[in-house]
Parts: sequence; structure tokens; C-alpha cells
Amino acid sequence: MKLGRFIVETHCHAQRHAVRIQDHGDDSAYETLPDKMKMAVPAEESDGEDDVIVYDNSDRVLRDMDTYGVDMAVLLPSFGMTNEINKQIIDENPDTFIAAAAPVQTKKKALRGEEEWSWEAAAAELDEWLSKDGFRMTGEGIRGDPTRTEPVEWSQRKKDIRHVFDVAADHEVPVRWHTGYVSGYGGAHGLFNIFPDWSDPTLASQMKAEYPEVPIIFDHGGMQAGWQEHHVEKCCQVAATFDDVYLEIGLYWPELMKKPLNDPNISIEQILWGTDWGASMVEHSQPNEDPPYYWEQINERGLPAHQSDYWGPSLRQLQKFAMEQDLPQEELNLILGGNAVRLFDIEVEDDRMFRNYIDV
Repeated sequence: MKLGRFIVETHCHAQRHAVRIQDHGDDSAYETLPDKMKMAVPAEESDGEDDVIVYDNSDRVLRDMDTYGVDMAVLLPSFGMTNEINKQIIDENPDTFIAAAAPVQTKKKALRGEEEWSWEAAAAELDEWLSKDGFRMTGEGIRGDPTRTEPVEWSQRKKDIRHVFDVAADHEVPVRWHTGYVSGYGGAHGLFNIFPDWSDPTLASQMKAEYPEVPIIFDHGGMQAGWQEHHVEKCCQVAATFDDVYLEIGLYWPELMKKPLNDPNISIEQILWGTDWGASMVEHSQPNEDPPYYWEQINERGLPAHQSDYWGPSLRQLQKFAMEQDLPQEELNLILGGNAVRLFDIEVEDDRMFRNYIDV
């Protein structure tokens, strides 16, 4: 039995990297892998000699959707994944996928030295993709100049990311704000050292105050990987202040779910089921410990050549929480899909699947 009437995965990577890491023969492959992934070449454009290529992996997504009863998924580009490939996936499955737009080509041109990075060019690329059918938000997260190695002061970073919020406001779509930390395979790739908003989600409050009409989605809800909870608490602090700041809880364990779901200032309407399907993290299980499981990139296991199963563990944890807390099914339906349907303006065949009351 499905856990909900209509299930939307709000954080899915339907593209996958193929890596020639075995050709290096030493540990330097791990250290250089993040940078090479940023420059990944689409498979159809590769000459066969590229260290990293990226390709359409939607067949595996569709198989897992059928297995776990997931009705729709939001496609996110990351690390060289392209808007173009996501658009192809949407065109082939228009009732199954929508996507977030990112300034992918602007970043790649800067990394190749073809054009100097500019926020104006990034905003123009976002505007172009948000004008296309199926693109309903910006993300994953808000990146920046990929060639930069020095930290950015928040005062300057705030000016820079206004470009993203301006485009989102024009298109009336949410902005995805990356939160959480992953430590393996090259660490955080400098993003936490360079961009202050990656290490402090509470800075999103300043952008919400300036752009009250733009919803913000906290990617991962502060828990991308590992077990440290401080980013989750900061995300909850912002979500408790603004009713259109959303938390993805698909990588939470049951005890962690209590933080937002038991907070009287965070509405059930602010919770999304989003994992990280297609990412390189793996499940780390430690029964009878706290937490009982979490996601991480684990160096000693090597790179996962298999397709990590995100939805099985995530849905089990959510079901466990729902049973322990006796969560009403109407609220579970909102978490699993109803909130995403409303936020992303998704058309469904029955508009009475989700909780909705009329004042009398």
C-alpha cells in the first residue's frame, strides 16, 4: 500500500555521472573528482576520452517510481548536470517530471575560461529556462562564481544573490537554498568556506524580508548527510518565522522529524518529502544507536557503482514516525505530495485529494 494518495519526490537527480576514476590509479582521483564533475560532458557530446560524462538516467528513476508508488519527481541539476538533459526527460514524460533551473552553461563557460562569470549572465540563463514548460523553481541551492577561491562577505553575497531572487520574483517561483553538509569524496568542495549562506541558513531570513513574495525551499532541510543537527535547527528557526519557507525531510530519521513537526510555529503545510535520489551518498545503518541511520559519502567503501536506494529507507523512516506519532493520514498526504502540488502548481486529476476546508 502506498503511504499517500499522490507522492511527489521534491529532490531528484535523474542524471548520472560516469567516471574514469580507475584510470588514475591513486588517491588523487578523489581529490580532483568534484572539480571534474562540474565539467562533466553530456554523453552525446563526448569523444570517449573525457574523465567524467553525464547522461540521462531517468529509466532507473521511473523504475523506482513504479516500485515505490512515487507519482512525480522534481529534477535538479548539480555538478555538471544540465538543464538541457532535464528538459529532454520532461518532454518524454510531461506528466511525471518538473525541474529546477540553474545557470549551468554560465558556470561551465567560466570554468573553461571562455567567459568571465557574471551574475547578469547567470540571471539571463535562469530567466530563459524558467520561461520553458516544466521549469518551476531555481536550484539546487544558489551557487556563484565557480572559479572563486576566496570567501565572499555576506554583504556582497547578498547583493549577488538578489539576481536570483529578482528572476524568481518575476516568474513567481520558489528559490531553493542549499543546506546540510556532506564530508566524503573531496569534502564540501569549498562551498561552505566561500559562501556564508551555505554554512548559515538563518541568512535566508534577510532575503525573505526583502522578497516576501518569493518562497524559499531549504534543500535537505539542513540534513544532507551525517548526523550533526545544527543546520536543521537553523532551518527550523527560519521556517518558524515565515510560513512560506519549506523544509525537505526525506533524509531525516524519525526523532529528527520531531523538530519541525512538533514545532507549533511550523505548519504541516511547510513540510516536503524530498530526498536526494541519484546522489552519491549511501545509507549508513547503526541499529540501536542514535541516530539509527543516516546518509553519507563513505570513503572506505569507495564510489557507489550501484544506484543507491533512497526511497525505500526514507519512506520506512517516515512511516515509522507516522505510526509512532499517530500522524493523521490527511497530514501525511500533505507531506508526501499535497504541499508540493500547491507550491509547484502541479495539475492533478482530482483536486480533492488533499485537506482543504471552507469557512462557514
